[in-house]
Amino acid sequence: MTRFPRKSVLASCTIALLLLAPAAARPQNYRGCAWPIELSPEGLGNYLAPEILARYWAMPFQKQDGTMTIEGTYPDARYFSFVVYKTNASHGPVDAASHLYDAEIAPDRGTTNPFVKPGGERGTYTVTVDVTDSPATQGAGNAMTVDSDFAWVMLRIYEPTADPSVSGKSLTGKVPLPTIRLSGSGGAEPLKPCSPANKLDDVVNFVRTFFPENFDLVGDEGMPRTDRLWFAAPTKPPPLLLPNPDNKYIAMFPGNDYQPGRIIVIHGRAPSFPGTYDGTPVWEPAPGFRNVDMRFWSMCNTDLALPVPTVSCAADLTTDLEGGHYTVVISDDLLRPDWLQPGTTWLPWGDAGYLKVVFLRNMLPAPGFRFSIQKAIEAGCTFVFDLPYLPDRKDVDRMGHCAARVMGDYYPVAAWCDKSRYVHGGWRACLHGH
Repeated sequence: MTRFPRKSVLASCTIALLLLAPAAARPQNYRGCAWPIELSPEGLGNYLAPEILARYWAMPFQKQDGTMTIEGTYPDARYFSFVVYKTNASHGPVDAASHLYDAEIAPDRGTTNPFVKPGGERGTYTVTVDVTDSPATQGAGNAMTVDSDFAWVMLRIYEPTADPSVSGKSLTGKVPLPTIRLSGSGGAEPLKPCSPANKLDDVVNFVRTFFPENFDLVGDEGMPRTDRLWFAAPTKPPPLLLPNPDNKYIAMFPGNDYQPGRIIVIHGRAPSFPGTYDGTPVWEPAPGFRNVDMRFWSMCNTDLALPVPTVSCAADLTTDLEGGHYTVVISDDLLRPDWLQPGTTWLPWGDAGYLKVVFLRNMLPAPGFRFSIQKAIEAGCTFVFDLPYLPDRKDVDRMGHCAARVMGDYYPVAAWCDKSRYVHGGWRACLHGH
């Protein structure tokens, strides 16, 4: 294995600051406020491969905090969840210790959970976080536990519903962020929300939790043996990227360099999804579909360089479909090129100085849907991907064949293609024979 070229190591000024900064102690919430970190595809929050139509808020939890009590209102959104990520003594998360997603979160007495049939008004909920076997959480509803002295609690909200009232809470589902009380600090008064979120000191401490000093990616993507590019599923997504337990992923590695005069073309059948952006419940399909295959899906182009920022995503809600199928073109243009054919969704390649990885996410597939990424993983179509080490391309290609057999038409067929071929013949000319 070889180390990455230097240009592929520094993805932003954030990492430059981290490498220049003195070694940080175990990250703590020095400001004494709630939700100090927001991961997003914008600004200082663009790291650990965030989804473009979601926002993530992180809150540190220490054993001496006692019990963390989270009180909130169900957001008007496609999905939300809480995940507790435990950490080890040196750096980085070990795993998701505990998690609850929207339909699993019981409402407070006298209110309703709109993510569970028959639905109703958005009620309120109370979630607790504590160390394993704490008397405060034994037998309690909505209880999450962790067996490490330090952890991160992550709140995710996907695809908030349109907010015609212009309430200023559009990204949080028309409701405020949930309040937090810590029994170790008295617990009487809720912590005030951090303002601003992503204060530089907090971001530095947070990122150094996952990428400590001298941490570097090892290996390279090589170049594909043919134009065909294969998506395959990691046996376990890299814990350093804080994967969502409700998502499963397949990844495609396009190669060490962008191929001049060429583009990447990806085509597949789109799973059906809920039409929540217009206010319908999660069990009702979006217009044009008869059922709901899964809660959410997306395809994201990501810089495979620290701190792993997202370039752009095509999500179910924003992807053009023709006959129930999508075509995604990735090119090195700055703006959407005018030579793209109608019905095509464009993703930018981004800065040519960084390696890329393209992820396809499937979230919470319906029990009867047989063509999901989850089914490919159950069939053993997986490869080892554990940062800082990059996978072997031969393993990805081999497992890609396996995943394609399981997922059928829902598998994303991808290839490098001459731009002129696409312009004259469309995606079929590029993928013919693949």
